[in-house]
Amino acid sequence: MTTARTTCRNHAGPGKQVRSMLGRCLLATVTALLLYSPSVWGQTTLWQGHANGKTIYLMGSIHVLQKEHYPLPEVMEKAFQESDLIVFEIDQQEMESPASQEIIRKKGMYPAGQTLQQEVAPATFKALLDHLATLKLPPAIFQPMKPAYSALVITMMEFQRLGFEPQYGLDQYFADKARRRGKKTAALESAEFQINLFFDLSGDEQEKFLVQTLLELDTFASQSDKMSQAWRQGKSKELQELLITSFQDFPGLYDRLIVHRNKAWLPLIEKFATEHDTVLVVVGAGHLVGPNSMIRLLEERGYTFRQL
Repeated sequence: MTTARTTCRNHAGPGKQVRSMLGRCLLATVTALLLYSPSVWGQTTLWQGHANGKTIYLMGSIHVLQKEHYPLPEVMEKAFQESDLIVFEIDQQEMESPASQEIIRKKGMYPAGQTLQQEVAPATFKALLDHLATLKLPPAIFQPMKPAYSALVITMMEFQRLGFEPQYGLDQYFADKARRRGKKTAALESAEFQINLFFDLSGDEQEKFLVQTLLELDTFASQSDKMSQAWRQGKSKELQELLITSFQDFPGLYDRLIVHRNKAWLPLIEKFATEHDTVLVVVGAGHLVGPNSMIRLLEERGYTFRQL
């Protein structure tokens, strides 16, 4: 398991390497920080929908996994094989491009002479210092970072401390497989749009996000395990309750990250379905539960779904 000290030395400086890693970790964060722990698979977060002779598979993704979590359930592999088009939230390669890394640098870093300590409440900065002290990390690493950037880097470090990596996430797995098999792919959003989901928050909203991230560190592993258990067993109601709890202090963030994006994705997914007989859509599991889920929205447009 990677230590926090090693993780920070490799990734948590404000240079190109952390921006590249952060880009891959944005996916992990925008879907309520779901993790997966090894055990026997139950029912999956994969739904099959039909309308007008067309088939849509909706797969609830976990964006960070470990190598030993493979192979995946056969129904997931079968959905991939049957699909003419594989749709992801973003193009993974675009997120890691120099242009995207420059956006992260500009959006996530303060101008020269401005620091995190100057911009957040003393209590917020002290909470950050306390956390860094437990990891034996110098505060100077975080001084150039805006609150949202700091929160995302801390989250990234926690994932890695627990041994999870975005390179083993479902999105990356199926994107790589699609390239090898010559499958057509599409994206629902641009990398810049997804970066802006966090970095365009106001200063106050960013600070609240950082505070909440620090408060949840003590229960990060246990809560993530509960979510992963619900995801692994396909317990959508339980997953919905856990997600709502995780967003209860940030109702505006839930609307921003889940509700508004689902509504924006709906016409795109319908368009893809009219152009192809079978489409697989791989998105964060949080988008497939609740009253504003992609499943509910598509059902309102005539699709009938069953969970596999």
